[in-house]
Amino acid sequence: MQEQQKTSAQRALEALEALDQAWAYFTPEKRVESKAPVYEDLPLAA
Repeated sequence: MQEQQKTSAQRALEALEALDQAWAYFTPEKRVESKAPVYEDLPLAA
C-alpha cells in the first residue's frame, strides 16, 4: 500500500515538473531596458 502511494506521489511530482517546464517555455522573458542615454536630437544613422 505504501509503495502505491509513493508511485502516486512520484507521478504527481513529475506532472508538476512538466507543468513548470511548460510554464517556463510559454512565459516570455522580460526584456532588459537599455540604460544608455537616449539622444533624441541626433539624426539616426543611415
